[in-house]
Amino acid sequence: MLYQTALTLPPGRFSLKVVVRENTEGRMGTFETPVIVPELKQASPKVSSVVLGTQLQRVAAKKTPSPLVKDGVELVPNLTHIVRHDQMLYFYYEVYDPASEGGAAQVRTNLAFYRGRVKVFETPVVERPHPDAADRHAAVFQFEVPASSFKPGLYTCQVNIIDAVAGKFAFPRLQIYVR
Repeated sequence: MLYQTALTLPPGRFSLKVVVRENTEGRMGTFETPVIVPELKQASPKVSSVVLGTQLQRVAAKKTPSPLVKDGVELVPNLTHIVRHDQMLYFYYEVYDPASEGGAAQVRTNLAFYRGRVKVFETPVVERPHPDAADRHAAVFQFEVPASSFKPGLYTCQVNIIDAVAGKFAFPRLQIYVR
């Protein structure tokens, strides 16, 4: 079952809980996850949430623009962060208002995967000299990583972000379980 909706939240920590009821037999299920909306006026670098998905789907043009839709293809978020060994992992995030010098920014980023304290995989570093999404003043980053790069188990994905012009950095993390 796929259900999508949108809402605007102020900066802060929230808990999202979804309850689903199947009408035929009355079975129920729940899912709960933390949601953190960063205070972008103070944070530097200003980073969106890191979205993990395992599937892409074609979509018709939507009235409400979504940063997860590009060229008619939408990244479907994987909320549980549990993935199969044969899936592709898609990561999406944005860095807002990067500092610039002489009209050029220097935002560098990559992903590093840890099993416990041991780094087991790292993507190449990607750099953006200019924002990709002018309407949001954002440098957009997308990574594809095959889950087959990992043995089954729990991993921590660390997103390394460096705004070289501002001399600032951020290291958001998320956990992934590969089965």
